[in-house]
Amino acid sequence: MAQRLRDILEDLDTGIGRAIKLCGMLGLWERVVDERVAKHTQAIKISNRTLHVSTSSSTWAQELGFFKKDFIKKFNKEAGKEVICDIRFKSGG
Repeated sequence: MAQRLRDILEDLDTGIGRAIKLCGMLGLWERVVDERVAKHTQAIKISNRTLHVSTSSSTWAQELGFFKKDFIKKFNKEAGKEVICDIRFKSGG
C-alpha cells in the first residue's frame, strides 16, 4: 500500500499529474496582480514554463508587458518555486 501511494505521488510530477498541478497554479495570477488588472485579464494556461494571459484589449496586453519581470517574480514567489520564466499577454476580447 505504501509503495502504491509513493508511485502515485511520484506520478504527480509527470504526465497528467503535472498538468493538474499547473492548472491549479493559474489561480495564483489573481493573487499576483491587483484588482484592476485582474478585471481585465485571465490566466489561460502554463505551457513550457510560459504563463499565457488573455487581456481585454491590446492596450492592456502592451501595458502589462512592461511589468512582466515583476509579475514573474511574484508568481514564482506565490508558487513557492520557479514555475514560470515568461508571460505572454494576448488580447482575447
